[in-house]
Amino acid sequence: MSPHTMSPHTMSPARSSRIWLSLGLVAAGALLASTSALAQGSDSCASAQGITGTGQYFFDNSVATVDGVDNGCNMGRDVWFRWTAPASATFTLSTCGGTTVDSALAVYVDNGCPNGMPLACGDDQCGLQSSAAFGATAGQDYLIRLGTWVSAGSGGTGFLTIQAGGTLGGCVDPSVGANVVAGDLDEAVAYGDVGGVSSYSLAITACNVGDEEILWVSGHGDHPVVGQNLYRLENGRFEQLGAAWVKHGFAALQRDLCCTCIPSASISALGVGCSDPYGASLNGSQQTLAPRGEVDPFTGVSSWPPGAATGVPAPSGILDRRLQVPTDAMDPALHPNALYFGEAIYAAPDDALNGHGFDNASYRPYQRTGATVQGAYVLAPTSVTERGVPALAAWAQSDPTVRLEEVRIPGEGAFWVASHARALGGGRYRYSYAIFNVNSSRGGAALAVPAGTQPGAFDMAFPRAHSGDPRSNAPWGASQVGDRVVWSAPQFQIDPNANAILWGTTYSFFFESSSPPVDAQGTLVLFRSQGGPPSVQLPIRAPRAPGAPTTSIECTPVANSGGTAGHLLPGAFSAAGNTLGLTATGLPAGSLGYVLTSRTPGFSAFPGGSSGNLCLAGSIGRYVGANARAASAAGAFSVTANLSALPQPLGPVAVQPGDTWYFQCWHRDQGPTGPTSNFTASLSVRF
Repeated sequence: MSPHTMSPHTMSPARSSRIWLSLGLVAAGALLASTSALAQGSDSCASAQGITGTGQYFFDNSVATVDGVDNGCNMGRDVWFRWTAPASATFTLSTCGGTTVDSALAVYVDNGCPNGMPLACGDDQCGLQSSAAFGATAGQDYLIRLGTWVSAGSGGTGFLTIQAGGTLGGCVDPSVGANVVAGDLDEAVAYGDVGGVSSYSLAITACNVGDEEILWVSGHGDHPVVGQNLYRLENGRFEQLGAAWVKHGFAALQRDLCCTCIPSASISALGVGCSDPYGASLNGSQQTLAPRGEVDPFTGVSSWPPGAATGVPAPSGILDRRLQVPTDAMDPALHPNALYFGEAIYAAPDDALNGHGFDNASYRPYQRTGATVQGAYVLAPTSVTERGVPALAAWAQSDPTVRLEEVRIPGEGAFWVASHARALGGGRYRYSYAIFNVNSSRGGAALAVPAGTQPGAFDMAFPRAHSGDPRSNAPWGASQVGDRVVWSAPQFQIDPNANAILWGTTYSFFFESSSPPVDAQGTLVLFRSQGGPPSVQLPIRAPRAPGAPTTSIECTPVANSGGTAGHLLPGAFSAAGNTLGLTATGLPAGSLGYVLTSRTPGFSAFPGGSSGNLCLAGSIGRYVGANARAASAAGAFSVTANLSALPQPLGPVAVQPGDTWYFQCWHRDQGPTGPTSNFTASLSVRF
């Protein structure tokens, strides 16, 4: 999943959690035997209905209940069959084309009603229907569980098909190369409060959703590390409450949470499609936790042995190195309506080598149970784990007016950026920004956004360094500089331990203004130079400059070969000079581009063999010739539009008061089959 704006990419928490539960494809070929018309399945595992052979078998789970342990197959309203394998071969179970029920499947060796993991389970391999393939032994009895997806609500009738053949192992649509994701977050352990700080650890299951094994070696750095975070959303304010040091992996079990596992022959690798659970207590084992600063998230390489590079002190007490959170931030009396989210984020060398460092964060909602452990409020997971997206997505899912963007640094990692404007009354607005570092080793050290009129009430929130981590906890300075509000910390060359937005952390920024919101551009200055662009531009909601037109980012862009979707952002407006700056961002470095303009919006998918969407119609003018530009190393270029003479096919046209014009950037791109072109999102400007 590579989100750019949340609106076209958002999936419901229940449905998006199932994108990796793809455990088999239906093999091509005809059915091998006739329909068993009398079968319908038993509501009880203990009295599972016996069936044999291959063919179609009627089922009815209209009034079925749930019988047995779910074991990760997300099953509701299940009925049971006992099936005897006619041969030693691969067989496929399927409801594809046999029902309208939102179905799910699982199969177990018949050793009594199961309480362990299934041989395979399937969900949504063909629309809302499912299939699962497994290896069978002639004469062996198997228990087949057929139900609805857990949140479907109602069952129905249809046919289960059993046929010989099928595809075993891995995910249905695996990534190329090793790819580790946080497949599930579960139990939270609370250790207690010391001096107003509570510590926690979370249970996390890793999944390899790629098509190659991923190294999981104990004793040196060829293994993943995982960080744990906790967030709070309250009254439109999203902030990270705390972070744990990273847990080093040391051995891989070979389980089936996300896909059908092809086990590795060694515990020093996680097999294709396999999962590896680490319990909350294990993830809270203090001796195995190391500072995040020892991880290069873009390459996935971490220092070994843990702690040696930074010379950190040995852990002591119940807080050190664990996920630390201010206790009063969890107090129900102080925060009665707060929502909480746990997050896990991985880094691994072979994951990064295959370009998969952009989907390594997953999150899950947690709630306070009302209990406490030595003064720490107890948390319990709710809902489901959202895989491959950070907790910042929860803010956008809870409020569709939150703008959420992925911003990639050319040749390096990425940030997710959320922005929001909230009317306070009396002509005042509160602007909120949250920036999550997905996998950038360069980090962030300053944020600049348009100030509007009468800016004030500057604030920020960030997770504190602790347990001997040398990073500073000094808040960023905040002030108005010209027409911008700027928060900043020292850059790396000035203070290597400055309080920067490092890997796996989210920093939140807030201020008030008397100007209403528009779509605009902010600037994130990077912490480390490393020879790349010093900053990146951010598509955000921000105050409108006095006298400036109202701007809005529109239309759905398509990700380009740089891995991100381009935007055309408004720059400086001059009423005296009758000009408007336009900046194209998110382009492949060095790509040629130019700006288009029209008074008519439109939509044409992949026009002329391009790789993107043209969002203009009618008479379209072009800023070509001297106004065509090559994108910088930061993937951006700027032009200044003379509003007295916007280009049009029949000659320049002057903007009139009340006009709305639409702008978009065309640029060269590298498509899957060779050179092509692409488009940014479009920009609506009302004068």
